Parts: sequence; structure tokens; C-alpha cells
Amino acid sequence: MLQYLSINNYALIDTIEIDFCKGFSVITGETGSGKSILLGALQLILGERADSKVIYDKNRKCVIEASFVINSYNLSDFFSKHDIDFDNHQTIIRRETHSNGKSRAFINDCPVKLDLLKAFSSKVIDIHSQHQSLLISKSNYQIQLIDTLASIKVKDHSAQIKLFQSNLYELNIIKEELNTIINDGEDSKNELDYLLFLNSELDEANLVKGEKEDLEKALKSYENSENITNTLKKIIYILDQQQVPVSSQFHEILIDLQKISILDSNYDEIRSRIQSIAIELSDFSKECDLLLSNIEHNNFDFEEATQRLNLIYQLEQKHRVNNYESLREKHNEIKEKVDQLSSIDLHISNLENKISSLNVKLNNTASIISSNRLLVCPEIEDFIINIINQLGINNGRFKVVIEQEEHLNSYGKDQIRFLFSANKGMPLQEISKVASGGEISRLMLAIKALLAKHLKLPSLILDEIDSGVSGEIAGKMSKILLEISKEIQLIVITHLPQVAAKANYHYKVKKIDNSIKNTTIINLLNENERLDELAKMLSGETISIAARENAKALISNH
Repeated sequence: MLQYLSINNYALIDTIEIDFCKGFSVITGETGSGKSILLGALQLILGERADSKVIYDKNRKCVIEASFVINSYNLSDFFSKHDIDFDNHQTIIRRETHSNGKSRAFINDCPVKLDLLKAFSSKVIDIHSQHQSLLISKSNYQIQLIDTLASIKVKDHSAQIKLFQSNLYELNIIKEELNTIINDGEDSKNELDYLLFLNSELDEANLVKGEKEDLEKALKSYENSENITNTLKKIIYILDQQQVPVSSQFHEILIDLQKISILDSNYDEIRSRIQSIAIELSDFSKECDLLLSNIEHNNFDFEEATQRLNLIYQLEQKHRVNNYESLREKHNEIKEKVDQLSSIDLHISNLENKISSLNVKLNNTASIISSNRLLVCPEIEDFIINIINQLGINNGRFKVVIEQEEHLNSYGKDQIRFLFSANKGMPLQEISKVASGGEISRLMLAIKALLAKHLKLPSLILDEIDSGVSGEIAGKMSKILLEISKEIQLIVITHLPQVAAKANYHYKVKKIDNSIKNTTIINLLNENERLDELAKMLSGETISIAARENAKALISNH
């Protein structure tokens, strides 16, 4: 339950500290006194978006803090799962908002994100604001109500809904992918045709590593073949063909050294070196002769080589590379892309099969969900009819209609409608078409009573759920509120003295005018103060004797 609420620097509130108790509490006050401000502060605690405009003093931060007693609601697993310190006696939520719009949230002094704060708050408190009464006629709210109760009554209903929504999300992703592929089909075909051309071009080229360098070398040699030939012939002539060839001269030198080396061994080393040179020159001459022979008998096709080299250059330029390895990588990339695009038809077929399979799963799950919903409808109908009958709609009827749609929606295949009739002989119709404001309030109270019975939330706050009712009906409504408070902590913001009189605790919100700025305060009333407040609610600012007596009577009937 909500144990304590502290509000600092929020809207018209400078500082407020409120202690709450078990049972039934009411909050009253004149219109504009700040009751809705209290509710707004609480909603910040529960994860609603912060607005820097509500900060009372822009020079300091807004801090809202609330403590809850949750030891009997089995929430320790939630704290363990999210690595938050757990105190079995008290859980403190704090929200800080700065003038720059930045905000921070804490659970037991552990920083948390707003999504986590919302998840936790949904387990400890439900706040019904004034505008929420209109939700009763909305399809989404109706479905969520049915599913909330079905999840309590039917095993695995929540799991089935999660499974359905997960499969539906997957289905939509696959459909989107399929539509993209189909819509891009023409572009993909054109791209495939171009890539096939490039791939064929590279396949036909049949490039070889080092080929470009070899061709460049061969062409350079061919272009300088005359100069090379002349040089080789000159070398051969000097070594072996001139009048006195170098080889002959070396031969004569070797003969002479042979003669003197017999006389002195010191000349033998020179002879040996000259002999090595002579052998080397002989080999050199033979090699030059071979090279010359190769040139003279070479069948090199200059035009063919030039065309081949130009092809390599063109391919490198087209693919923006400058070597064999990079061109080969480009070729591999093209092949992979061709394979991908060539398999589009197969990919489309696979996606269509997945869609078909998911549709089967979704329809089966939707049928289970629908059956679960139908199981809880009679109890919901009976409970609400009983409550509205107690609240003066004696001939009131309420019906939950579940119809199967052809196509899937985010909740399955069900279209749910709440039908209502307040008068005998009148047909059941949608709530938005036939229910008055007072009747909507009574229907919503019945729903809140139903939820309180089954959900076992620690706390429930109702903001003017009694709007549009008065007199005897207000008294009956107060009795139902009192019954709800036996199950959970109930805090009601009300203008009705009949409701306020039934409460265990009565708080009054008051706006104080001063020379600087209006401020809002709230106080827990003692018995005399409560009697005066009820009398004012009955007769106005001037308390008459009759009003005071009526107030006493209301309290005594508690």
C-alpha cells in the first residue's frame, strides 16, 4: 500500500508530506484547490513523462517521493530480476525533475529507467483519472480488461497472448521484407543482368596471376628488339668473331702464364684467375648467342599481346583496381551478388512458406485466446450487472459480445464490444451511444470493483469516479467503495459528501493565497474538522445547523 507521499517544488506545491493508511481514504477540496496536482505528482512517481513547466521554483529541482509497503505481494523476484535492492518492510520510489527538463528515477535509491518504473508501479498501484471513464467505450480498453481477468482465471492465457504477439511481429517483418523484394523486383532484374554481363566478361578474360607483368616485359623487349639484337651481336663479335677475338687473346695469355708458372708458383694463382675469367667469358658468349637465337626465331605476336594487355588495363579501369588480386576480389564479389540475386525466387518462396506457417500458428493461438476470453465473460457480465443494480440501475443489462473477424489484429481475431441498456425494453447498444455520464461512472466503478476483487493490487486511487451521480445513488456508491477498501487500500478524490462520510480517513486540499504566489497544502482532518468539511460540502461555505446535523447523520450511518 501507499504509505507516504512527499512532494517538493511541484506546480503550486512548495512542500507537502502525507501519511496514508489502510482502508478507505478520501481527498476533498474546492475546484481549483490542487487535487489534480496531487494526482499529477503521483503519476510522475509512476513513470509518466516529466515536464519542466510544472516546477514551482526554477532554481531548484522538483522531487517527489513515495513509500510503499509491499511485503505481502510476492514482488521480491521482480527486484532480483532487475538487480534492485529489496526491503521487505518498505519500498521507496523517487523522481527528480530539473528545470532543463531532465529527469531521474530511483527505486530504493537504485537508478532505474522509466519503463522499469512503470513496470513496477503497475504492480503496486492503479490510478483512475477522470478522463479514463471514457475508456470503457474503447475497444482496446475492453479487450485489455477481458485479458486481464482471463490471465487470472485461465492458465497460460498471458503466455498465449505473448506468443501471438511475438509471432504477429515476426509475420509483419517477413511481409515487409517480401513486399520490398517484390517492389524492387524490376530493379533487381536489371542489376542481375548487368552483373551477369560483368561476370561473363571476367570469366572469358580468364586472367592469370603475373600475366600483366609478363606481357608488359615482353612488349617492352619487342619494342627494343633491334637495339638488343645489335648489342648481343656486338658482344659476340668482340668475344669470338673479330680479327683477334677476346677469347683467343685470353687463350694466349693462359699459355704464356702456364710457361712462367712452372718457373715460379706465384704466377699460378694469376693463371687460375685468368682461366676462370676465360671460362666465364665462354659461357657468357654462348648465353648471348642463345638469347640472339631466341630473338631471331621468336614467333611473338605483338598485336595479340597488345590486345591482351589492353583488355587487362580496361578491366582494371572498369572495376577501379590496379592489380590482379584486387580484380580477382571484385570478380568474387560479383559472383556472390549474382548468386544472391539469382536465388530471389527461391527466397520469395521461402518467405511465402514462412508466412503461411505463421498464419496457421497465429490462427490456432487466436482461437485459444478467444476461447479463454469467452470463459470469463459470464462472470464479468454477472458482476457488473449486480453492481449497477445496486447503484440504482435496477433494470440495467450488460453484455460482452465477442465476434470473430476475418483478419488478424493485434489482439487475435476478436472484435469485442461492451453492450449496455439502462432501461427495461430497450435494446442493448454500445456504451458510447446510450450511457449517460452518471451511468458511465457507475459502470466504471463496477469494473474497478471487479479488478480490485481479482488483481489484489496494494493501492487503488479513483479520481471523481462518482462524477454525474448524487443523492441516494451517491450513498449506494459509497457503500461499494467501502467494500472495495476491504480488499485493497482505496484513495478517492470526490466532491460528494455521501462518499466522503464513508471513508476511514479524510484529507482536505486547500489553496493558500499570499502576496508572492498561491500554494497548495493538504491536511488530514480530525473529527471536528471533518464534520465541518462535510457540512460545507452539503450547504456551502456558510455552515448551517441543518448542514452540520446532516453531516453528523452521514458519519453515524458509516
